[in-house]
Amino acid sequence: MSPRTPLAWKNLIGNPARLCVAAAGVGFAAVLMFTQNGFRNALLDSPVRLIEVVDCELVAISPARYMLPVDERFPRSLLRRVKADPAVTDVQALLIERTMARVRVEGSPSRPIRVISVPNASLYSTGSGDSPRPWLNIAGLDENRDALRQRDTALVDRKTRSEYGFQFDHSGNPADQRIELSNQSIELVGSFTLGTDFANEGSLLIAESSFANYFPRRGYGKPLETVDLGLIRLQDGASPEEAAERLTEMAAGQWQVLTRQQIRDREQTFWSEQTPVGMIFLIGTLMGFAVGIIICYQILFTNLQDAMSEYATLKAMGYPNRFFVGLVVRQSVYLSVLGFIPAVLIALLLFRMLESLTGLPMALTVSRAGSVLVLTTLMCLISGLLALRKLVRADPASLF
Repeated sequence: MSPRTPLAWKNLIGNPARLCVAAAGVGFAAVLMFTQNGFRNALLDSPVRLIEVVDCELVAISPARYMLPVDERFPRSLLRRVKADPAVTDVQALLIERTMARVRVEGSPSRPIRVISVPNASLYSTGSGDSPRPWLNIAGLDENRDALRQRDTALVDRKTRSEYGFQFDHSGNPADQRIELSNQSIELVGSFTLGTDFANEGSLLIAESSFANYFPRRGYGKPLETVDLGLIRLQDGASPEEAAERLTEMAAGQWQVLTRQQIRDREQTFWSEQTPVGMIFLIGTLMGFAVGIIICYQILFTNLQDAMSEYATLKAMGYPNRFFVGLVVRQSVYLSVLGFIPAVLIALLLFRMLESLTGLPMALTVSRAGSVLVLTTLMCLISGLLALRKLVRADPASLF
């Protein structure tokens, strides 16, 4: 027996020009969904980048710090107390200043910037051999540890927005420029890569020992005694969840100790559910989905309308409605794949350009691309089934 004619495929490729237009329409809708999803994922990924680069099991924060960019702190004395816990092996403080931190590059206006301290223990550890593990695994920090130990020096994030005026050479090192931080001179001795987020447009790294020199009024005159993030390491085999609960109860109301996954989930939930930005990007994805349904409906309806007499003949010959449903379903799937492939390539180029311009992490993972493929296929299926209604309901004789 000869194989069945691939009618759905033949219908699509029978008119190459129409096929290209149809694939372009589907691809356009897919790119819209990719872009909105990309910005939404950047909204969720960027705030937790700092949590992802710290090397510890638990992170302590103030209970009033409902999101990481908020300047709410707890006393450093609490970190000293937790060393008595048998599950704790080491602790370090991470200091972050945003309110009082203003940087001015010669030739550019003064702008607020995020300044992050590098624990002194991290400046003298490399994580190799017998050296202790570094507390911060930030790209570019290892290469500049020696330079950062010097007084009045800093590292600048390569992804800091261009409006600050920082200049970099071809290898990514900062150019020789006159820089002031909080009205005091500071020298840029290298660069690192962390990225921006929706609250911070740039970042500097300075040694913890230099922190008090630039922000003496922080913490009511005790700049090193107020902590933004407490980094806590545990013994091998210790349960992070149990230790987090126990340490939180140790100073209930003064701080909250969370696992890295808990604080990551907490931060992403806040940005996605409790801010209008997350809802805006979700609505944008749905709008792209709706636009795609309209485009696909017009394409598939026109395709069915042009071949209506042929379909009427098949229906008069006794072909059941499920045959036509299967035909349109296959045609919709083919169309979704043909439109999705170029959309992925365009999205990759677009994401790379947007990440370069904004510093936001525009990552396109396999799972995220798969979710857009599912939406694209569903979009085409809904459009195809809507376009099929006339053929399914009509009497064959009325279709000629």
